[in-house]
Parts: sequence; C-alpha cells; structure tokens
Amino acid sequence: MPAYRVPIRGPQERTIQQLADGVALLADRLERLQQAYSHWRKFEPSAYFDLRPCQAGPLVRTERLGATLDVTLHADLLSPAFRTAERFWAREFCPAYHAASDKQDDPYTVHFFRRALPAMQRRMQLAREEISAAGELLFQRGDLTFLSTAAAPDERERHIQRFPPGEEDIALVFLEIPTLTLSRSFDLLEIGT
Repeated sequence: MPAYRVPIRGPQERTIQQLADGVALLADRLERLQQAYSHWRKFEPSAYFDLRPCQAGPLVRTERLGATLDVTLHADLLSPAFRTAERFWAREFCPAYHAASDKQDDPYTVHFFRRALPAMQRRMQLAREEISAAGELLFQRGDLTFLSTAAAPDERERHIQRFPPGEEDIALVFLEIPTLTLSRSFDLLEIGT
C-alpha cells in the first residue's frame, strides 16, 4: 500500500499533500473500475485497488444489488490523524466511558471528563482538520475524478435518516463533519457482466 502511505510525522503540508494524492489515486481507480470490472472472474477489491486484504476489508465496501454494483471507499482511513483518533477511541475512550458512572466524585468519572473526553475531542479535531484540508486541496486542484466520486452528500443523507426525531443539534454537527469517502454505482449490464 505504498501508494497510499501518508506520513505520521513531518510537515503537516506534506501529510495533507500525500493524503490528497492517495485519495486521488483511489478515486481514479474507482472511476476506471467500469472498464476493468468485466475482466475479473471474481472481483477482488484488494487486488484491484492495490491493498492488502486486511486493509481492503475496512476501506472498501462492495454491494451487488441485481444489476447494480455499488462501491464505497472509506478513504478517511488513509488519514493518520483519523487513525490516531480511531485507536484512541478503541483503546482509551471507550473503556473510560464505560467505567465512568453518574457519580461526579467517582475517580473513573473524573478521569473520563478531565482526561479521556478532552483527549478524544482534540484527536477528533485534528482528524477533521486534516481530512478537511485534503478535501480542500483536491477541490482547489479541480480534481474532477475526486469531485465526481466524492460521496459526502450521499453518505450524510443516508446516515442522517437514522437520527431519532428531535436530535436536530446532532444532525447539524454531523452535516459539518468533513469526509473523503468515495462512492460509485455501476450498471453491470453496461459493463459487460
């Protein structure tokens, strides 16, 4: 996966540049899938997108519904800041959240509100900034392939329908979260399968 490797350390501009380059490469491969798909006996996303199978699992989602193939690439996972936030969420935030109680003087509750929650918020803010900067760079470049496969509006629309009524505050925050998700639907009858 060297083509998608984004440095964790170093100048932030370099990280954003390489993140944008990796997303652009995924968008290009997604766009070219229409010509390549019919050559596969059984489509293997990991091989086509040049990913290891363990990477393709979380990054690529394919759904075949009748004569339609939907492919979604969760390109936010290329962001080092997003991966750092994700690891912190799994290893630190969730255990602290579940250990906290409704007693304000409980040491686990104090730890959650003083340490775990602010640390998670900082990591999420860094991830949002990194993802937003990469998306803005792709937009400024006029990367038509990225722009035609960017799935932020579709993804938001799909998830916002799941919010319970009366949660408009959360919905507004959700609509502001940047994403590099890519998506494309293909008519399998048109691509020769």
